[in-house]
Amino acid sequence: MIKPALQDDALLADVEAAKSDRPNFRLWWLGQSGFLVQFNARHALLDPYLSDSLTKKYAATDKPHVRMTARVIAPERLAFAEVVTSSHNHTDHLDAETLVPILRANPVVKFLVPEANRAFAAERIGVRAETLHGIDAPQRVELGGFVFHGIPAAHNTIELIVDIHWYCPKCR
Repeated sequence: MIKPALQDDALLADVEAAKSDRPNFRLWWLGQSGFLVQFNARHALLDPYLSDSLTKKYAATDKPHVRMTARVIAPERLAFAEVVTSSHNHTDHLDAETLVPILRANPVVKFLVPEANRAFAAERIGVRAETLHGIDAPQRVELGGFVFHGIPAAHNTIELIVDIHWYCPKCR
């Protein structure tokens, strides 16, 4: 198992210190397929998976799941994020045990999911579908200081995923 270079308080201290480094872009790997993006002191969480829900789900099967990395931080400690994305419906990209604590700690956080997954995502995290932001290709959505572009992608089949671009209105 990979041990994160920064965890818990050390990670949060690094994120806080980086806020003063505007307008530089910062990226922290949260393990699995998750990332924390910082740009102009704004934050986006991309596909965060900060639980052991898959380990529990597959424990008694012939395909047990083991995390690639130790958990970097408890999800509720990332409540400062303006937006959270999920690229597709697999649990390590749309994890209720990660997303629900973030939402409880920050009820105004915005969630962005592929439009085709909006109802599924809403059910998984226990919110109304209209509270989530959906995106289709080739749409462009601005949320929380970031610009997101819907692009088609294939995992097992063609689905829509979310691509992120950061922007600074004064920089363009």
